[in-house]
Amino acid sequence: MERRLALLLVWLLLGAGAARAQWVVSDPSNLAQGIVNSTNEMVHTSSTAQSMLQNFQQTVKIYEQNKKYYDALRKVNKLVRDARKVQRCMLLVGEISDIYVDGYRRIVTDTNFSVEELAAIA
Repeated sequence: MERRLALLLVWLLLGAGAARAQWVVSDPSNLAQGIVNSTNEMVHTSSTAQSMLQNFQQTVKIYEQNKKYYDALRKVNKLVRDARKVQRCMLLVGEISDIYVDGYRRIVTDTNFSVEELAAIA
């Protein structure tokens, strides 16, 4: 039995024949269509990139305009803040002047001060 099996195996190995390579199959129309498709994709990608660049340039222009307006508003805000400070200072000067004038009137109308003392105080 083992002998038959070994003989069958040897016979299969000898009868198998030689291995041969296959021929390369090429489809020129498929290759040409692939090239056309790749070219169309490159054109589409290029136009998409151009439109993205234009959109970015428009965004930069809008940003610069908004920045200019924002800077102008900041200047106005600083000017208003400074004007409020000046207003407060003027009000304080007015209050101090009122206090001084009121105090001076009291001193002038006070009978306890002499003319020389009033002149020295003035």
